[in-house]
Amino acid sequence: MPGENNGCGADTAVGGYAHGAEESLEKFGFYTSETKGTSMEPLFRTHRDTVLIVRPEGELKKYDAALYRGGSGKYILHRVIAVREDCYIIRGDNTFVREYVPKDRVIGVLSGFCRKGKNHSVDERGYRVYVRVWNFIYPFRAVVNFMLRATRKVFRALFRRKK
Repeated sequence: MPGENNGCGADTAVGGYAHGAEESLEKFGFYTSETKGTSMEPLFRTHRDTVLIVRPEGELKKYDAALYRGGSGKYILHRVIAVREDCYIIRGDNTFVREYVPKDRVIGVLSGFCRKGKNHSVDERGYRVYVRVWNFIYPFRAVVNFMLRATRKVFRALFRRKK
């Protein structure tokens, strides 16, 4: 039952939503997997956290974390930042690029997760506060990220080794 373990310690495919997600959602109504990648940091860390994905019931809402098929066929878990009539505008918590995802490519939505051995639900107050604060400060994070990248680029150009 999905609510019993919230994904902690589940026997699942490891490696960024490997094969079986759609089959598991269709057959059981839920899917669990370890996370892989950095796009949803700081909340989720590679191979440390486990997510519980369920079939969406109706249209997703702003701040839902959607599991969808990317253009390469790989499964991606990113956050909905806006809902349009024909698509969701989605972005990873640790990325600065918007993605326009057709609604029919979304196969699941985050329901819970296991972080540092503790079960959590997306309905918890702490999670809801994190999501709103993290998205509220996005413009500031984007400016800082841009400044850091520009500074690194200048330093590399100034201090490049000459051959």
